[in-house]
Amino acid sequence: MSESEIDLGPLDTFTQLPTEITLENTPYWLVRTSEGEYRLLLAICPHAGGEIRPLNDVLFCPLHFWTFNAEDGTCLNDPDERLMQRKVRIHDNHLFAIGVNE
Repeated sequence: MSESEIDLGPLDTFTQLPTEITLENTPYWLVRTSEGEYRLLLAICPHAGGEIRPLNDVLFCPLHFWTFNAEDGTCLNDPDERLMQRKVRIHDNHLFAIGVNE
């Protein structure tokens, strides 16, 4: 594990996804892609700074009704926008957040 990785905890504790996680005073949603990869999507809307919440199979900002793909954070209202994300890796049955927002 490197200094730029943060231990999120044991893999088996994340039974419900998306799961809300706060790292370095920043809110994220832990999601899992259809390919089985985990990632953290920033829980702040890039449009107006609203609080992103899960709604059915998307992530939703109630300020202006923007919706985001819950796997990769792409905006469904404006294809040029997306949620910032952090990669996540699995090591010794733990999830680790890698680096900084991309």
